[in-house]
Amino acid sequence: MKIWINKTIYTDPSDYFSDALVFNMLDENPQSNLKTNLEEIWRRFSKQNIDSLYEDFLVIAVSVFATDKRVSRSDIKVSNIHDNWTRQLEICVPVLNIDKWLLVKETLEEALGFLSGDFWTLSFRQTYERYRNTDYRKKDDQINNDFDCVSLFSGGLDSFSGAIKLLREGKKVCFVGCMEYNTLNNRILELYELLHREYVNVKSNIIVFSTKPGAPVNIDENIKSRYTENTSRSRSLLFIAGALAVASIIGSGTPIFIPENGFIGLNIPLTPSRMGSCSTRTTHVFFLSKLNEVLSLLDIPHKIENFYAYRTKGEIVDEIKDSTTFLEGASRTISCSHPTLGRIDGAAIPINCGYCFPCLIRRASLHKIGYKNDEYLDVYNNEYKLSIDFIKKFKNPDSGRAKDLKATLMALHKYLVNDDADYYKKEMIKLGGLSPSDIDKFNKVYVNSMEEIKNMIISQALANDLLLLDYIGVGVHNV
Repeated sequence: MKIWINKTIYTDPSDYFSDALVFNMLDENPQSNLKTNLEEIWRRFSKQNIDSLYEDFLVIAVSVFATDKRVSRSDIKVSNIHDNWTRQLEICVPVLNIDKWLLVKETLEEALGFLSGDFWTLSFRQTYERYRNTDYRKKDDQINNDFDCVSLFSGGLDSFSGAIKLLREGKKVCFVGCMEYNTLNNRILELYELLHREYVNVKSNIIVFSTKPGAPVNIDENIKSRYTENTSRSRSLLFIAGALAVASIIGSGTPIFIPENGFIGLNIPLTPSRMGSCSTRTTHVFFLSKLNEVLSLLDIPHKIENFYAYRTKGEIVDEIKDSTTFLEGASRTISCSHPTLGRIDGAAIPINCGYCFPCLIRRASLHKIGYKNDEYLDVYNNEYKLSIDFIKKFKNPDSGRAKDLKATLMALHKYLVNDDADYYKKEMIKLGGLSPSDIDKFNKVYVNSMEEIKNMIISQALANDLLLLDYIGVGVHNV
C-alpha cells in the first residue's frame, strides 16, 4: 500500500505514487483530512516555529500514525499467507532536511517495523514550507522553558505513577500528552491538576496535542469505512516526536522519560496464535535503542529513557501507594485498549473495561497493593465479570471481548505447569532485540508479572467463578 503525505500545501503525487492514498495536513485544518494542532507545542513557548529537524520528525510521526490508523490489517496477505496483521507500507513524506533523513532511512524503517509489526519503506521529498509558523493568540497560556526534563503523560497508570515519582524527587517536569478524543484530553488534564495540587511547590506544566487522521481524500465515499484500523502501535512514535519537540525548546540534553512497566513492552505472545498482537512495543529495549540510534545519527542531543524498564506494574504502584495523589487519582487513570466501549453499557467514558490485556495487568498490579477503589465495566453489566461464563458468551477468537482473558489464562496455565526454568529466556531470544544481560533482567520481570496476574485471577475466581482455577490448573485446595 502506498501513501502520499502533503504538508502545508497540496502537491499531486509523483508517477510512482500515482495510486497512493493521499493525506493532507495543510495550513488550514478544515481543508485537511489529517487534522492536527502540532503548533500548540511551540506556540505555548511563545515560538513561531521549532528547529526544522524536529518539525520533520513530527511530520514523519504524524504521517506514520495516519497510515497506521487508516490502512486496515484485515485480509492482509504477505508472502502468500493471510495473517491479518503484517502490512507492506510505502509512504512519501515532505521534509525540510532531506539529506539527514536519507541518512537514517534504513534505521528508522527497522525501528518502525519492530514497533508496528509491518514492512515500512520511507520515501522523502524536499520541501521548504514551514508548518503553521504564525503567532499564538492565547498570551495567558504561554510558558517558559525552565524545566529539567520532559515526561510522557498518557493518562495511564504507569505515566501517572512516573509523574508522582519525578515530582517527589523535585524534578521540574514538562509533561506531554497526546489525545485521540476529547474526553481523554479532559481526563489527562484532570489527572495533571491532581498532581499540581499536591506538588504545587515543584514547577511543572503540561502540553497536550492531538492528531486525528480522516479517511484518505482520494477514496470513494461509499468505501471510506473500509479505511480504518483499531490497532495503533505507532501512536507512541507520535507521542515521542511531540516530547522531542518540547525538549528541543527546553534545551540541549534535556532527557525524555517514557514511564512504562517492563512486562507490557516485552510482547511475548500469550499463545502461538497471537504473534504480533496483544501489547505495545513502545518501550521495548530494542525499539528505544533503535530510536536513540536515529537521534544520534541526526545529531539530536536528547535521549529517550524508561526508568521503569525492569519493573513490573505491581512494583511500580507499590513504590508510590502511600501518595495522596495516587490514592485519589489511580482509579481515574486509563489503561484500557478500548476506553470508549463503555458507552454501550451506559458508562461515562473513558473507562477501563477490566478484561482486555492492559486492564488485566492493571488489575493485577492494583490487587498486589490492595487498592479497592478501581471501577470496571462489570459494574454496569454483570456479564463482564471475569468468569468461564464470560469466556463462553464472548468467545469469538477475533472480535470477542473475552479473547484477551482466554489467552492470558492459557499463558498462565503454561507458566504454572512449565518445568523449564529457562523457557521464557528462550522465548525472548526467539523474538530478538535483547542482550544476554537484558534477557536475565526481563526474565525476572516476566515471572514476577505472571505471579501478579496469577494472584489476581485467584482472587477473581474466589469472588466470581471457581472454575477459573480449573482453567489455569490450580485446584481450590491449593488456594
